[in-house]
Amino acid sequence: MSRLSCISVLFLVACGAFAQTASRPTSSGIGSVIWKPPAWNSLRVAPKATVAKEMLATLRVSNFSIVLEKTNIEAVKKNLGGTFGQMGDGGDADEWLCFHGTDSSGSWALWLESGEIDGGMVGGFQWQRFDNSAVFDRRCRMLGDAKVELPNALRLDITEADVVQILGQPTVRQSNRLIYIHDHKETIRGEPFDSSNIVAVLLLAGRVRAIEVSKTTSS
Repeated sequence: MSRLSCISVLFLVACGAFAQTASRPTSSGIGSVIWKPPAWNSLRVAPKATVAKEMLATLRVSNFSIVLEKTNIEAVKKNLGGTFGQMGDGGDADEWLCFHGTDSSGSWALWLESGEIDGGMVGGFQWQRFDNSAVFDRRCRMLGDAKVELPNALRLDITEADVVQILGQPTVRQSNRLIYIHDHKETIRGEPFDSSNIVAVLLLAGRVRAIEVSKTTSS
C-alpha cells in the first residue's frame, strides 16, 4: 500500500512512516519526556496533489547525508548513533531514531523514520523546535550544536511568507498547518510506480515550529 493510499484513510497518521502518539508539537515539553515522533496531521480526506515538482528528498545531519528511500536507517545509526524506537506492527509498523540539539534559537529534535513500506530505508523525517525547558528521553541522542540542513531554504523559525516563497501555495491550508503534496508516475526496470513527496509545515505565532517530510515510491 502506498503512503498516498494511507492518506485517504487518515492523512499522514495511519501510515507506518509516522508514529501515532507523542507530545504535542506546540507544547514546551514540560511534563512530557520527548521520545516518540509527534503526530499532528489529521486530515481525513486525501487532497489531490498540486505541487508540480518533488520538493524535499534529502537532508544533512552533522555532515552525514541522508537520501529518503535510499539511505538505510541502520547506516544512520552507525554514523550518528542513537537508539531505535519501534511501535505498531504489520503495515502500521514504524521504526525511528531520535536526535536533539541546540542552536541560537533554542532546542530542536529530529526524528528519522522508517515504516514497513520503506523496507529498512529512511522514508521520512520530522524536525521540530522546542523550548529550552524541554526534557528529552535518554534514548534521544544529543548532537549538541550539530546542524540539520535541508537542500532548500526551508528551515525552522522562518515565517509563513518565507515558506510560501520557497514552496509556493500549499495543497491544503488548515488552521496553523501548510501541507504540500506532489506525486508522479515513473518507470523502474520496466515496471510502473507511483512516487509521492509530502511536506507538512506547522506554524506557531506565524513562524515554522515543525517540518514533516515523506517520500514514497510504490507499485
